[in-house]
Amino acid sequence: MFYFILGSCFGSFLCVIAERVPISQPFIIARSQCTNCKRTLKFWEMIPILSSLLLNFRCRTCHQKISFTYFTTEILYGFIFLFSFNQSTVGDCLIALYWLTAALLLSLTDIYYLIVEPKIFYPTHLTLVGLLFYLKMPFYWESILLYLFICGIVLLFFREAMGMGDLLLLLFWVPWLSPMEIAQLLFVASLTALITYLVISLTTSKQIKTLQLPFVPFLSLGLLIVHFL
Repeated sequence: MFYFILGSCFGSFLCVIAERVPISQPFIIARSQCTNCKRTLKFWEMIPILSSLLLNFRCRTCHQKISFTYFTTEILYGFIFLFSFNQSTVGDCLIALYWLTAALLLSLTDIYYLIVEPKIFYPTHLTLVGLLFYLKMPFYWESILLYLFICGIVLLFFREAMGMGDLLLLLFWVPWLSPMEIAQLLFVASLTALITYLVISLTTSKQIKTLQLPFVPFLSLGLLIVHFL
């Protein structure tokens, strides 16, 4: 329970980073505020999970809806924290926690702005590569060849389905995933993205042609299911 609560607190902070870094706003010293009326939040309005429930997902002042992303991320990162610290070795704990944190952070920027934010991507993933090399994790050269083949297929036939940011993200992941894991990851990501796309298009009035989905969250889900679970 301690790990879950601690992870929930950090999950809320990840949302702040993902919201503010792409638009060059401070995220460490700046106080949290309502995104609509800009009122500075009280400490009891920032309690992970509970505050959203007690406020009924609305700002206390302007009564505008609070993003459900915060609530979901707090719960999800609580479970990531709990899962990571239950690994059998310190190395496995570090890799699970850091890799899944980086994936979640980029998923949030993709949700908010439909981008793989360079200011977050490069520092986190260069560090991830250094950590994987330092801990001597298995490196798959054949996975790189498979990745190049996948890039060719995507660029020829599915350019609108995956952006260059998604392909760049995969470039940093695939050397430490077996070819089978890569195939399964892409299957899980594509299937869940397709299901989400159909559900949204059938339950809202938004035109299918204008509907855009961030793909990094689905890649991250595939990573979690295929590589870590």
